[in-house]
Amino acid sequence: TTPRDQTIKEGEKGTFLCKAIGNPTPKIMWYKDGKTVGTGDTLSFTVNRNQSGRYSCSAENGLDGKLNASALLDVQCKL
Repeated sequence: TTPRDQTIKEGEKGTFLCKAIGNPTPKIMWYKDGKTVGTGDTLSFTVNRNQSGRYSCSAENGLDGKLNASALLDVQCKL
């Protein structure tokens, strides 16, 4: 499962999903702007306007290489 682009109003909750199957079970890491922002198949947080951008996930089990996927988060200002 790969994450999907989202448009969310500031102050609401954003959730990205990234799932991978393998043996051994892949480890999933989340990144934004080259920095790690989470681990696991779900990245969930209350958004503010400076969190707009591209979020990437990578799945790696140490055997079959690394798989990557990404999605765009567009945060709209609260009126």
